[in-house]
Amino acid sequence: MSPGHIADAAEDTAGDQAGYQLTTLQGWRRFTTEPPAPPELLSEDKYERLQPLQRELYDEARLDHHARLRVVATSTVRHTVTCGRRLVLLNKHAISARRGLIVSGPAGTGKTIAITQLGRAHELLDQARHPAVTGRIPVVYITVPPAATARMIAAEFARFLGLPVRRSSNITDLIEAVVGVCTDTRTGLVLVDELHNISLTSRTGAEVADTLKKPSHLGDSVVCESWWGSLSGWCRTSCGSCSS
Repeated sequence: MSPGHIADAAEDTAGDQAGYQLTTLQGWRRFTTEPPAPPELLSEDKYERLQPLQRELYDEARLDHHARLRVVATSTVRHTVTCGRRLVLLNKHAISARRGLIVSGPAGTGKTIAITQLGRAHELLDQARHPAVTGRIPVVYITVPPAATARMIAAEFARFLGLPVRRSSNITDLIEAVVGVCTDTRTGLVLVDELHNISLTSRTGAEVADTLKKPSHLGDSVVCESWWGSLSGWCRTSCGSCSS
């Protein structure tokens, strides 16, 4: 393989990696619609005849496949999906404050897996209900960056939807653009990951919390993921339902 082909392969790999990011619409659609396809299983003789670079790429493809195996529907995943679906139905006809859901627990217990499986179930159900309709974005998924500000949260929503985020764009411009797109595309569920990155003891954190209340205008329900230590402030300041 020539150096030019190696460079092209590296560029394609970088593009593929960008497509796997759940915080982009492309990555989220790929997560919800594309089942993991197993790579071709080579015989031992064929494997030994591979060139070193080809062997490395083959091994990487197999590892990538095993990293994308199906998620086991544990009791936590089933409970989160059930509660989330009920909230979506309850909020569908709400004319005032809408209820949210906080999935909490120690680190490494599968909170992100639970909320993404809820989002996947909601997305697939929406596609089944509207098979001939294009342009719908039933689920929006973002993560809260460390030391997040209100504008950073608005920018995360905009990036997921593929909206341009310019330095001159203020938070009002971003929120209005996001709300407009989500209204037109019938967004029904907003997922917010890494909620514990918000500190309600500071003014900036309080502003971020207020910004996260605005997604109630985007979809029927808001589902957040957090670890135990950050829940006390949220339970006092939000009207969401807590689930462990």
